[in-house]
Amino acid sequence: MIYKNEEFKITDEIIDIGYMAEDVDVEDVKDQELTIKKASPERTIQIFLSYPDFEDFKEEIIFFDDFINDSKVEINTYLFFNKKIELPKLKKLIPVFDVNNEFGEMYGTKIVSGSMENKLTKALFIIGKDGAIYHIDIPQDLEKPLDIERVRVELNKVYQSYTGVGCHG
Repeated sequence: MIYKNEEFKITDEIIDIGYMAEDVDVEDVKDQELTIKKASPERTIQIFLSYPDFEDFKEEIIFFDDFINDSKVEINTYLFFNKKIELPKLKKLIPVFDVNNEFGEMYGTKIVSGSMENKLTKALFIIGKDGAIYHIDIPQDLEKPLDIERVRVELNKVYQSYTGVGCHG
């Protein structure tokens, strides 16, 4: 992977599409421990979004916050950083901090070399109502923004793919 002409590596294990998401323990902005479940208790779609820091990716994060805020359906969107940082008030993104390195290790987003070692790479995971991973976007070049049009398409697919009634409904 690359960012500003610096190459780096992420952890070898990356969770894949079709697998069940993993529960992760994090801290919220009030230093409270929180377990993010693989399937939200409200049976809503979830997005797990991570970045190395806020300042370098501020415009993209704020744009994504507006994008999710404009959604017609409820989507729990967690914004992961490797450690607690100061953030502005966001509309819909829920900032959390991977202080135990669970998210970085389980989802394969932990940077393991270079000047950003131990931070999280830019990544997006769309998780369906049932806890299955439907879409992953981990750009090789962090200066390239996430593909919002593709995210929009994938969110529509996920929304329509599971009714919650099972195969005998």
